[in-house]
Amino acid sequence: TLAKRTAKMGSKLGLYNHGGWSGEPANLVAVCRELRRRGHLHVGIVYNWHHGHDHLDDWAESLNLMKPLLLCVNLNGMNPGAKPKILDVGKGRHDPAMLQTLVKSGYQGPVGIIDHRNELDTEVVLRRNLEGLSSLLKKMNQ
Repeated sequence: TLAKRTAKMGSKLGLYNHGGWSGEPANLVAVCRELRRRGHLHVGIVYNWHHGHDHLDDWAESLNLMKPLLLCVNLNGMNPGAKPKILDVGKGRHDPAMLQTLVKSGYQGPVGIIDHRNELDTEVVLRRNLEGLSSLLKKMNQ
């Protein structure tokens, strides 16, 4: 299995919330817990905000459930109804509250930014997202 192969390599295995049943936080947690029960302690969750629009209203609860298993949180601008689904960090209506929830939770793991914008150069996308994140963090610290 993939869990055995990644363990042999000394790698972590992150379950990714790409949508559907397997993207639901409770299901991700249940699968991780079962795999860990079977001895695969290197298995965790990589949670992507851009696949989490259905959990805008329960982000704090979902985060609390997943936090012990989180390997990484990938950020994205977040608007209701995923309009648009891919948006620069800091440009979404829910970004400040979601980031504040993440910080207040005590999460200390890595955060990522994924470039899903083929029409733009990756450096431009990364720079815009880092600037948006920096702006959000400055506002939080004021």
